[in-house]
Amino acid sequence: MPVYESPGVYVLEVSSGAKPIAGVGTSTGAFVGKAERGVIGKAVLVTNWTQFVKGFGGFISDGYLANAVYSFFAEGGTSCYVVRAAASGAKSSELTLQDGATTPANALKITASSEGSWGDRITIEIEDPSDATLKAAHFKLSVTYREAYENQTEEKEPAEVFDNIGIGDVEKKVNGISALITVKKISETRPANTPAPTPAKPAPSLSGGSDGDSGKQPDYIGNEADKNGLHAFDEVDDINIVAIPDAAGSKADILAALTYCRNRTDCFFIADPPKGEQTTTDLLTFRKNFNSSYGALYYPWVFVSDPLTGKKKLVPPSGAVAGTYAYTDSTRGVHKAPAGTSEGYLDSVIGVESIVTKGEHDKLNPAGINVIRSLPAGICIWGARTLSNDPEWLYINIRRLFLYIEESIDKATQWVVFEPNDPALWGSVKRNITAFLLRVWRDGALFGSVPEEAFFVKIDEENNPPEVRDVGQLIIDIGVAPVKPAEFVIIRISQKTLTK
Repeated sequence: MPVYESPGVYVLEVSSGAKPIAGVGTSTGAFVGKAERGVIGKAVLVTNWTQFVKGFGGFISDGYLANAVYSFFAEGGTSCYVVRAAASGAKSSELTLQDGATTPANALKITASSEGSWGDRITIEIEDPSDATLKAAHFKLSVTYREAYENQTEEKEPAEVFDNIGIGDVEKKVNGISALITVKKISETRPANTPAPTPAKPAPSLSGGSDGDSGKQPDYIGNEADKNGLHAFDEVDDINIVAIPDAAGSKADILAALTYCRNRTDCFFIADPPKGEQTTTDLLTFRKNFNSSYGALYYPWVFVSDPLTGKKKLVPPSGAVAGTYAYTDSTRGVHKAPAGTSEGYLDSVIGVESIVTKGEHDKLNPAGINVIRSLPAGICIWGARTLSNDPEWLYINIRRLFLYIEESIDKATQWVVFEPNDPALWGSVKRNITAFLLRVWRDGALFGSVPEEAFFVKIDEENNPPEVRDVGQLIIDIGVAPVKPAEFVIIRISQKTLTK
């Protein structure tokens, strides 16, 4: 309490107790898979396709990560985190350049910025500096990189040029700036007039890069200790939609991803089926391996345009589906099922691997296998069910709505910890949560013509008796009535008998 000792007017700021609850984001993607290049086992924020290419390279023939991220942005996604996974034994390409001295005491070791065979397509050229007034120890370093599908015989402009640099400051001028290489000086003595490196013509390439031990698959899940694979997201708080396109059809990886999302309680996994046309029996058998409301399965695989070949390529659907989730969240809200003709069309998809008949769909949908259909207007998601066997968590939008509500309230009530547990606190917390749920109801996410029908918030003496307060607990009971999707539209038509 302030102490007042002289007469006067004292103005104090007093908290109103109102601490508005802001809804958390729901549309941030999280992808794990094979990439051409980029740091391995670390989550990197990507906000557009150009940024992905700069950090992880373009499309590759033996992986689906690039296709998934491209489709995510094409379908309306705005931001995602990407983790590159690689098999054990991955190595970076290297090149050692000797200087022009009579003894090889001074040299530059050039290393590709990340592991992988991609680095073998980097060439290095050393030329005289543009500034002719500089000493002989200065030079211009040009870095050229060719994509895997480019003609190796055609001339190509350097991707990066570092001009007027000296052997003494080359590390500072290149490392951390170049997206393709790092440089290390190898020198016992460096006189002021150390000659520049003089590689032979044509410009030499880096070599020795490896994507990992032959025949071994990357570890897409990783572990908590090393924070790699899927566990690289342990340190990222705002992921919502998870996909591992390169693990399509892997029972072990899908189970691990579902468990990961359930343990986090703030994200949802999009599972891909095995590649190849599947019989209804095979799909139902595969589906029986899973029982989780924290994920959904989509069938079949889809065709997209492949820039590598100019032809169509068959890819897992999770990337395009994740983009549809993000787009639906931004335009309609997380309570809207990400399916149907309003938001479910896949603009980045040009075909489906197999056409699912009405009879097959009648078997797949009740089992929780969401079918991607080829309609006259385009390719469309025609299912919105989770992998849960619990009817309470039947629909994707219901599970994701609860994730949204739970995380929003959890983050916004952290201030309550250690506050005096009395009716004043109860009233403040109830007002804040009620105001938040009122906004959710007004957005159309909750069922009911009046707020009392849509939700309730109970925090009083009844659920917080003395014995509860004595052990330092504050119990808040919240109930909401989510709006369920109109999955089956039944129109009843009968003949009307005309009477005079």
